[in-house]
Amino acid sequence: MSKLEYRVGAAGKRLRRGLFFSLAMFGGALGLSGFAAAQTDGGALWAEGACFNCHGNLAAGDGDSAYPSGPNLRRSALDRESLREVVACGLPSSPMPANLEGAYTQTACFGMPVGPAPDIAIGAGFSAEEIDTLVDFLMANVVGVTRITRENCALFFGGNLNAPTCLEY
Repeated sequence: MSKLEYRVGAAGKRLRRGLFFSLAMFGGALGLSGFAAAQTDGGALWAEGACFNCHGNLAAGDGDSAYPSGPNLRRSALDRESLREVVACGLPSSPMPANLEGAYTQTACFGMPVGPAPDIAIGAGFSAEEIDTLVDFLMANVVGVTRITRENCALFFGGNLNAPTCLEY
């Protein structure tokens, strides 16, 4: 092997290592940004579904007095599946709307056969994937999280730490 071939070989190894490291870091950043995007998406769905009207801006049950007072989701004892069913199917004969598009009429709810919807308010009309994203957001950032931080607050406002509501945290 000539000196030139040796130098190219060593440089090639360094280049491959550098490239591998760069790709690993880039992939890690993508994973983190994917997590952050999922959190932002959950917060955006919270806003889109107008959940804050009854449950308050930060899901602590301090909703606008012009709307029915929803429970404090931070103190909820519901597991993920129960919370998902309530978000998707609402609660008949209560102000909690069915937020899944086709709830009751296309998708069975609370063990009832598919058919006409009971006396229920109709909410956001989210897809099943959107319901899952919202429920994942609530389970990760709300249910059991009773101490609200500025970072936690910002999740409800597109990650904006300087949203007026978050400035008190």
